[in-house]
Amino acid sequence: MTKRKLHSRFKHPRMIIAIVVVISLISAALFLYMSRPTDIDRLQMTVLEKMDSDVIEDNVKKGFTETFEIQDYGIYGQTLSFYQGKYGQKKTDSLIGTMVVLRNVETKKELGFAIGESIDSGIQLGTLDPGLYEIYIYENYEKKRVYFEDSFDSETFSTMRNDKHVKDITLHASKEYLSDFGISYKLNYAFLEVNENIPQVKVADVVLDPGGNIYNEFSMQNEPGIITDWINEPQETSSFAVLVQKELESRGLKVLLTREADDFDSYYGSSSRVGVGYKAKAKAFISFEVYEDDELQYPYILTSNYTKGLLANEIAYAFRSQDLKMASITSNSVQNSAVVIDPGQSEEGQDRVYDVYPQLRETGGKQTFTGVLENSSANQGYKDVFGMESIVFMLANGSNEESVQYYQKNKEQMAKTIADAICDYYGIGENSETASQ
Repeated sequence: MTKRKLHSRFKHPRMIIAIVVVISLISAALFLYMSRPTDIDRLQMTVLEKMDSDVIEDNVKKGFTETFEIQDYGIYGQTLSFYQGKYGQKKTDSLIGTMVVLRNVETKKELGFAIGESIDSGIQLGTLDPGLYEIYIYENYEKKRVYFEDSFDSETFSTMRNDKHVKDITLHASKEYLSDFGISYKLNYAFLEVNENIPQVKVADVVLDPGGNIYNEFSMQNEPGIITDWINEPQETSSFAVLVQKELESRGLKVLLTREADDFDSYYGSSSRVGVGYKAKAKAFISFEVYEDDELQYPYILTSNYTKGLLANEIAYAFRSQDLKMASITSNSVQNSAVVIDPGQSEEGQDRVYDVYPQLRETGGKQTFTGVLENSSANQGYKDVFGMESIVFMLANGSNEESVQYYQKNKEQMAKTIADAICDYYGIGENSETASQ
């Protein structure tokens, strides 16, 4: 009787097992690969979700012998400032001259920012790499951990677009902020989260404000502005704003205009010129005007008396480097000679000086006391929000024919130079590590 041969597949059971194991491993690898977080997934994750738990547990400091209480903070443009007292009180000046230190939990790298008297001097948020930061203050050469009396999570702040990305930044102060990692504190220590993200369509970077055609709600009159034999302010500022808008948009920024060419709009209320910027969470508000003067001939820039005029200085220096003429008005060591501080005004019974120009006073949120004056009560809804960094750029002397001729001859180069200076000031287009990823 002939013996039947066993089927070959039963002859090598080890080979069969090996094949099954290999197939299982390949399937598992494919599953892990397909289920891995995509770039979009990672952009939607918080900083804590992205970080390795071991890094947090090993690198976050657990206890502090020296601490420092902060009561308030504010953002102007892309500058974060801290205050020892509630902003607007004289006590806030006690931090001037100290140093804020941000310690990156993952890299342990420390960044120092000097606290100045002005609201444009502080932590430059656009320069921060993504990550989690502990916050310290150097006082009398001692490094002290910053905390707040009450716990909170701030509204998320988005920096300007840079290489099609933004940085979403949130300030946290809580004893239980790291409780998911088994870390609790006795005080509400402050942490700063910096997260790279894709910009939201509704969030703008810069608002450009053409002068003239102002609706004065107090007199209920339309005020067209300066119109002479040589220049029409509402028309010229509108066309110039469009030139700057095109230059900025070519660099990847989202830019809004506060009015259409023939519209009349005010600076007060949710539908106003400043309302356009606040609703879009813009970071900069640039106003263009025509002026009248018996002596001056060339452009100059106005800035808030609460600032050092850093943005205005950047633009003025850029003009000089391009051999574009500007008026010489001031003579101090802080501002460029073409940069003028708002003359200021006071309200009866108050010591504080407020900016006269609503383009400066009503655009800076908490930092410039938006909505505080009696005649600006329609802007009270913006008195505690993040502020836009603002300037008023005076294009030409409308009562001087030579001044207008100089402007008309050079306005394209002026628009490009302003856009270049804005991008240089905010670091737009710089080849940073985060921008290249």
